[in-house]
Amino acid sequence: MDITITRPKQFTDKIRDYYLWADDIEVGKIKPNSSATFTIPDNTKKIRATIDWCSSPEFDISAMESNKLTVFNSFGNNFMASLFLPLYYVTFGKDKYLTIKSGK
Repeated sequence: MDITITRPKQFTDKIRDYYLWADDIEVGKIKPNSSATFTIPDNTKKIRATIDWCSSPEFDISAMESNKLTVFNSFGNNFMASLFLPLYYVTFGKDKYLTIKSGK
């Protein structure tokens, strides 16, 4: 199955790559402000994105509306949140640092 991952332009993490995992197998890198197409096994149940020790919650493949997904930093579009929340997200919220949303 081919899926296209889009990573929008965000100030936070702008020089670091995200990694895409399909059922705990690394599929590839997602560069900042770009889109990439990955081939994942047909029997994949869940995917997630990671950066360093932080990650997104697991995304259930059956919840996909199309073969397009967006991966982004959970607080990267809010300037005030980017000032005050990074410490929370790299400690207690490390599994919610990134967000995966289904696109159309």
